[in-house]
Parts: sequence; structure tokens; C-alpha cells
Amino acid sequence: MHIFSLRPRTALTFMLGVATGHFLHRERAARHARSQDELRQLSSALQSIREEERTHIARELHDDLGQVLASLRMDLALLEQAAGNAEQCTSLTAGMQSNLATAIASLRRIATNLRPRALDDGSLYFALQGLREEFANRYHIECALYADESELQFDNETSTTVFRILQEGLTNIARHAEAEHVTLSLYRLDGELLITIRDDGRGISAEDIKKNGSLGLIGMRERVWGMHGEINVASDEPPGTRIDIVLPVGHQPLQ
Repeated sequence: MHIFSLRPRTALTFMLGVATGHFLHRERAARHARSQDELRQLSSALQSIREEERTHIARELHDDLGQVLASLRMDLALLEQAAGNAEQCTSLTAGMQSNLATAIASLRRIATNLRPRALDDGSLYFALQGLREEFANRYHIECALYADESELQFDNETSTTVFRILQEGLTNIARHAEAEHVTLSLYRLDGELLITIRDDGRGISAEDIKKNGSLGLIGMRERVWGMHGEINVASDEPPGTRIDIVLPVGHQPLQ
């Protein structure tokens, strides 16, 4: 029978290796648990956001289109009653044309909020311009976009992901930053898209980034990681917050 023994130094090395292995295993398990928890939070948040969007769209359809169409129906009934009265018919017709123009504008705005037509036409640049204008008009926050249209020619999936990342970033600013100015910068360099979102709001702390309420940031991060990119959120240039994103976009041809 052979008795297995280790020299002191070898035994110490073995024990350290075992301890390190256990530590790394616990770290991986902890990271996995955090990741799973964040995914559950994100899933719950997405459900809430989806329900909020449905409520918002339903309200817009009812308040905007519903009221306009009801007004058109009333004008049409009055027009039928006013048959033979040219002056009244002209006035009613003018009002109906105005209401129709309002209905068309509302429909286009609602559809654009759901998905900009520019994305389907292959123009991420103009989709972002529309996003910037809508954000500035809705929240009364100045917003500047620095980008070159020729550098933002991507396939549909990439364009949609980039648009949603910036859309989420602006939504976070509107909800939490209390900012007055925002800048969006997008540049292509060596097969990568460099995105910077900056605001002059109250800033964000490390605790804010980690807490459960930062679901908007989790959503942005998931989209970035889905493209194998990198994202960094910091407020080391006060006032405000800066988000830097690097997305590998390959060498999709510039146009």
C-alpha cells in the first residue's frame, strides 16, 4: 500500500488552488445570480413599459383622433341639414377640412412614435432627427444631434437597435435628469460606431446605476451587449451625465 503525501510547499499550493477555485466559483455564481435578477427586473419593466405605451396610445387615439372624428361626424350631419344654404355649407366644409388635417397629423405623430417611417426607408439619420425634434418639443429640453448622414447607413436591425438605444437614453433624461441641454453624438471609426449621450442635469451616482430602479439603463445595456458592444455611464464631468457607447458595426458600406 502506498500512502499519498504532499510536501509542505506543494500542499500549500494545492490548498491555495482549491481556495481560489472555490472563490472563482462563488464569484461566477454571484454574477450569474445578479444577471438573472437584472433580467427578471428588465422583463418586469418591459411589461410595465409595454402596458404604459398601450395606455398612452389608447389615450392619444381617443383624445386626438376620437374627438376629431366625432367632430367630423357632427359636421357631416349639420352639412346634410344645411343643404341649400351655400354660406353655411362652405363654413362647415372648411371646418371639416381643418379637422381632417388635424386627424392626419395626429395619426402620423402616433405612428412615428411607434416606429419612424424613416427607419423603414433606410435613413437612421432622419429618424434620429425626428426623435430629437419630438424630444425637444415634448419636454422643452434643448437637444443637439451631431452626426453625418453618410456614416449612419446600416442594415435594418442595426439601425433599429441604435435608434432604440438613443430613444431609451432620451427617455431616461426626460424622467430623471432635470436637464436643460442634451447632446447626441454619433461617429464611425474603424468599423465601430461611437455614441455619446450627454446632459447637464443632476448627474448620476454609482448607487443610482446599481439600484433596481435603473431599468432604463439595464435596457440600454442589454441592447448594447446584444450587439457585443460596450457602454459606460458616468458623471465625472459635472454637471450632468455622460454615456459612452461603442458598437461594432463592421464595414457596412458608407453611402
